[in-house]
Formats: sequence, structure tokens, C-alpha cells
Amino acid sequence: MAEPVRLIKRYANRKLYDTGSGELTSLRRIEDLVRAGVDIRVVDHDTGEDMTSEVLVGILGNSMGAGTIDGDTTLLTSLIRTPNDLVAALFKDEQRTEELRAMGERVRLLSATIDALLGQMDDGGEPPPAPAPKPGPTPKPAPARKRTGPARNPRS
Repeated sequence: MAEPVRLIKRYANRKLYDTGSGELTSLRRIEDLVRAGVDIRVVDHDTGEDMTSEVLVGILGNSMGAGTIDGDTTLLTSLIRTPNDLVAALFKDEQRTEELRAMGERVRLLSATIDALLGQMDDGGEPPPAPAPKPGPTPKPAPARKRTGPARNPRS
């Protein structure tokens, strides 16, 4: 069963209360939860407004500021200018990942089939007959050649 979303309440004094652990928490602890795969939802205690995105952006900013990597500024600028491009790239990457998984499964099955055939050959057994080739298109007859020059009489 999937773990329910962890609710974090944010108070007017900017303190964060983790309802899952029953204690005050910090951005660092929330970051650890997210890295551990826990889904979180941060809401304003007074209004109930969802503040998850704001908190996650704050965590992202803190973690990137702690150890800046070349290209961070370019990535963040691009994300702000064209957020849909990132979503499209992530979706395309996920599609490629699924294609590679499917291809890996086909390779695994093919490898198992080859291993089984080789095992039969090692045991002295005859390998099963090769599948009949699929019928292809019927080749067209070559066009008749035109003769040039005088016609020859084969009797002469």
C-alpha cells in the first residue's frame, strides 16, 4: 500500500509542523523526506492554502546555493523562461526509458531462446527447424530486350 501524502502545516511565524511525526520540522528535514521518496503537501495553517510549490522551491534554492554546479544558473533561468520545455523533455525522457526497458526485455527473451537452442545442440539433440521465411513480394519479370540493328535469320 502506498504511503499517504505527508501533511506539513506552515504557521504565520513561518514555522513548519510535520503532522506525520508530530513535531516542528525544517526545510532540511522536508528535503530529506522528499529525497527518501515521501510525497509531501504543505498547507497554510490559517487559510488551508497549498504552499507545497513555494516550500519545494525554497528547498531547491537552498540545496543549489549550498553547492553550486556549473550550469545551475542556466538551468534555473531556462526553467523560469520556458517551464513547459522541461516538462516536455522529462516526458520524452520517460518515453525513451520505457522503450529501452521493452527492448531490454526482448533482448533477454532472445538470449534465453538462444541459450535453450545451444543447450539442445550440446545435448546432441537436433535443434528445432528454422521457421519458414515469410513470403515476400513476387519478383516482376524482367522486361523484354529490344533488338537493335538488322534482324538475323537463324537459318542462314
